[in-house]
Amino acid sequence: MDSAGPSGGDERPTSLSGDELREYVRDVMDWTAYQAAAYVAVAQHGPLEPSEIVAMTDVPQGRVYDIMGQLEGNAVNIQGHQPKRYQAQHPRSLLGDKQDEFNEKADAAIGHLEQQHEIQRERADPRHPAWVMPGISGTKRELVDAINSAEDRILLMDHDGKWIQSNQIRDLGQLVDDDVTVEVIGWSGWSDKLEQLVDDAGARAWTQERFDSSLALVDDELAIMRFGRGDTGVKIEDDESVNILLKAFKTSKENATEV
Repeated sequence: MDSAGPSGGDERPTSLSGDELREYVRDVMDWTAYQAAAYVAVAQHGPLEPSEIVAMTDVPQGRVYDIMGQLEGNAVNIQGHQPKRYQAQHPRSLLGDKQDEFNEKADAAIGHLEQQHEIQRERADPRHPAWVMPGISGTKRELVDAINSAEDRILLMDHDGKWIQSNQIRDLGQLVDDDVTVEVIGWSGWSDKLEQLVDDAGARAWTQERFDSSLALVDDELAIMRFGRGDTGVKIEDDESVNILLKAFKTSKENATEV
């Protein structure tokens, strides 16, 4: 059966204008025109400073910090303070949450933004290997995306494990079936979920009582941390920093009790 829309098969649309793209993103996310324009600019050209966003869009100078503040944690991550620089969260993860409701528009926007987003990530300035994620939803989204892309091993250390639900246990089990090593250190207060990870997903798990931070290490290349019991997360892609966290995980495991 032939498809008449942009979501048919694996085809990617080739004739979406810039105005249509921004309008699609606006409709899918239920954003204002300024929010949609800012996100599209950051996804295509980021990381960007506020002045660069103003130059590339019709977002007024006096509104740019307010608009980007509305997107922080849900659609963009931030680095630095004077001035901030904005990095878009992955379009497939962000827009995909709305895909059932706005399937054709989401597919069109994802198709146009995804390739450009990946290109700019490859060009990312190596002097900025850490990104702040000021919101639990953004942190969880980055964490789940990183875990689902793992090819070798996943090391998790978490003080509450609230983000681990049945679908995450299922996905981790699939990764274990694909020969990805999964090791989890958790607080004894959620030992039932740790036992599920062992019994249902095939992971190895340990319990310990003290946690200064929660972290995920993926393929020894990427770390995502959440500090204390707050909602602020940090995504780290610096080799030296990741190696330090690997050593911290191994030390914690030596002092933990295996489930």
